[in-house]
This record gives sequence, structure tokens and C-alpha cells, in this order.
Amino acid sequence: MSNIFTLDDAPTVDETPSAPAAWQPGQNGTLGGLPKGNSTPAPTAKRAAKPKRTKRGVAENDDGITWVPLPAAKKVKELSPSAQRKAAKARLIKEREADAAKMRINGVDGDVEIPKKPLITFFSGKRARPDEVAETLTDLASMLENGDSERRSVNALATQYSNYDIGQAYERVVMLLDRGVTLGAAMSDQEDAFPAVVRELIGAAKMPRDMHRNLRQAAVIIVEADNIKGQVRSALFKPGFMAFFLVAFIIAAMQFLLPMTAKMFTGIGAEAPAMTTIILGVGAWLKWVLLAILIIALFGGLAWKLALKTNERMAIRGDRLSLKAPLMGDILRMSVGARFCDVLSACLSVGMSELESLETASRACGNKAVAAWVMDHVGRQRAGIVTFGDVAKTELFPWNLRNRIETTTSLVRRVEILQELATTFHEKAQERLNRFAERVGPMTEGVVIVVVLVVVLLVISPIITFIPTLIDSVS
Repeated sequence: MSNIFTLDDAPTVDETPSAPAAWQPGQNGTLGGLPKGNSTPAPTAKRAAKPKRTKRGVAENDDGITWVPLPAAKKVKELSPSAQRKAAKARLIKEREADAAKMRINGVDGDVEIPKKPLITFFSGKRARPDEVAETLTDLASMLENGDSERRSVNALATQYSNYDIGQAYERVVMLLDRGVTLGAAMSDQEDAFPAVVRELIGAAKMPRDMHRNLRQAAVIIVEADNIKGQVRSALFKPGFMAFFLVAFIIAAMQFLLPMTAKMFTGIGAEAPAMTTIILGVGAWLKWVLLAILIIALFGGLAWKLALKTNERMAIRGDRLSLKAPLMGDILRMSVGARFCDVLSACLSVGMSELESLETASRACGNKAVAAWVMDHVGRQRAGIVTFGDVAKTELFPWNLRNRIETTTSLVRRVEILQELATTFHEKAQERLNRFAERVGPMTEGVVIVVVLVVVLLVISPIITFIPTLIDSVS
């Protein structure tokens, strides 16, 4: 064997120069894109394939995965010069209203006249439903709990609900926050947007934790109150519709059917029977009585909304009668008692005095008669005539409140009992409301059906008496 190495024995190498491949991520131990000890270029990565358009608005990649692409952002339309001037004028009006609200809330130094608050706050957009207002309160509490600032949280709600009156109310709150007004005072100033229970609970909060809890509690109270109203409306809708149909049928029968019957008797030259004459006479004035009742009810409702409801004495008398109304009175009493206990326990838990807590709960309970009673009690307790527990000694509250509130021995126990009573009253109000919905429907339907049958018989009876009269006249 020869140890001489010749060129014929050397391995053949491709002398054609090749461009070095680009370095690939994840290829360990490579230099310049080529692995050590190997002259073969590394494979290059494939370019990402463009998504395929399948259906309208749906994209698909090479693996068959489909998705809906995000919509492209719309371009903001530039305002015309007249629209810009109008927007600037509206902004100036809002700024002036915010300055006036700040003066009303924080007061002024010197002899500066404090501007009065307008009776009606005008807004452009939709009116938010109670559940939407409650949703904003829950969102506000959640954002504050997550560490967002008050201004940022309120501004987010103002932007989200800008087309609603509640969103414009949050916009006014943002302006007041920029002027140094506290969140509780700014929201309490929005009387047209937030119910009284919301304003009172927010105003009662002393610490951020109290604010978060009261916002959520206010949202729960708003939703429960709206549920009660909704169930009452749904329970009364069908009977109300039947009653309206009944009145319309009576008026049509007295106006058209009975006069036709009278003409039938005069057409054959016969005298109408006594019963028919009586029915015709009753029908002649009954239609006018029904029309008068409808007109009086319409004008009475308008007068109550526009004038009588704002009268303190009339409002107290009306709310007192509502608590004594059959079927609905017990439901309203439980609902008012639950709201009163909710707000009273929240105020006492944050360190407010007994008198301040009672005053706040009276304004938030939603019943003028209860509020007047509680304010009278506050005056007597301030004079030392009565004690705190005597506030429940009235038929306006459920009897459970009178029994339980007298057994409290400490502030902590009093708050616990009030919270338990609030939960109990909420449950009882819902139970009684369910029973009301189950009973009022069949009862009112039965009454309407009986009245319809009576009216039909009264209308048919003259026609029935016409047949013997016709036979006698022919014979």
C-alpha cells in the first residue's frame, strides 16, 4: 500500500461561488448562515402568505383558519365653520353652567350672588333607562376599585354614553371635577340624571371604599325599583287594554247600535217596549258620562304631573294613600322600608351621626309621607323627646322594623340588623309582587268579562223584543 497522496484521490468540490444564505433564527452553531462543517446553504424561510378572502368580511389563511378582520377606523369628518361656531358656543354655555354649579356647591367669598339652578336641564339624545343608569354606577365602582382616577373613570363613562342624558350628566361631572369639586358633590348636583337614592348614598360616602360600596348598592336599589315598576305595568297591561276595549265598545254601542234599534220600532209604526225605552235612555247619557270620566282622568293626570305633584302637602297625602292602597300598599311599604334601611345602615356604617343618617335616609326613601314623618322625628329627637328607635313607631313602616330596631344595643349591631331587615323587606316585596301579578290578572279579567256580558245583553235585549213586536204588527 502506498502512502503517497495524489490529486486524483482528493474529493471533488464545486468551485462555483454561491451567495451566503441569511442567518436563520434558532440555528445554533451556525456562522454566516452555514452550519459548521457543512457547505450546504441553510434553507430560507418562506414568506408569509397573504390571507385569502372567502366570504364577505371573512378572511382565511393557508391552514384553513378563518377570522373576521377588524373594521378600518372611520375618518373623522371635519366640521364646517358654522358647525364649529355652534359647537364652540355650546361648549361656552357648558363652561358657564359648570362655573355656576361650582359656586352653588362650594360657595363664594364676599357678596357675590350665587346663581340659581335651572328648573329643567335640557339634553340632546336618548333618555337612559334605570338599568343603564345602574350599569354606569357599577362600571364606575369597578374602575375606581381598579385604581383609575376619578376624572378618568367619569370621562370614560361620559364618552361611552355621550348619546344619552346620563352621559351628558357625567360630562358635567368631569367639568366640576376640573374645578375642584368632589366626586360626591358633583354627582349629587345632577338631580335630573340620578335618582335621590343615588345622590344621597354618594354624598354619604366618606372614604373611597365607602364610595365603591355605595355605588354598587345604589345600582342594586335602582334595578329592584325598576323591576317592581316593570312587573306592575306588565300585570296591569292586559286588564287595562281590556278595560279600554270595553269603554270603546260601550260608547260605540250607545252611539250606533241602540239608535238603530229605536229606528226599527219607529219604522214599523210600533211603540218601543218599556224595557227598551229604559235601555235607550240609559245609553243616551251613559256615553257622555264615560267621556266625562275619561276627560277628567286625563286632565287630572296632567294636573298631578305639572302642579299637584310639586305641592308638598298634596304629595305627602298622595304617598300616604299609596301605602294604604289595596294589594299595592303592602308592596310599596316593603319597598320603601327596604330602601330606608339600606341607606340608613350605609350612613351609620361610615360614621355619620344618627340625626344626619335619618335625614339622609328620609330623602332617599322615595316616599314623601315617610320623609315627613322621619323629619318630624328628627326634630323631636334633637329636642330630647324621643329616642332613635321611636322612628319606626308608625304604620308607614313594616311592623318588623318597629320590633327589631328596639333590640339594638350597639352601633355595629344596629347596622347589622338594618342590613338584615333591608334584605328581608326586598324579598317580601318581591314575593308580594309575584302574588299580585298572579291575582290581579284573573280578577280584573273576570270583572271585565262580566261587564262585557252585561253590556252585550243590554244591547241585544231591545233587538229581541223587536221580533214579537214585528209579528204583532204584521198579524
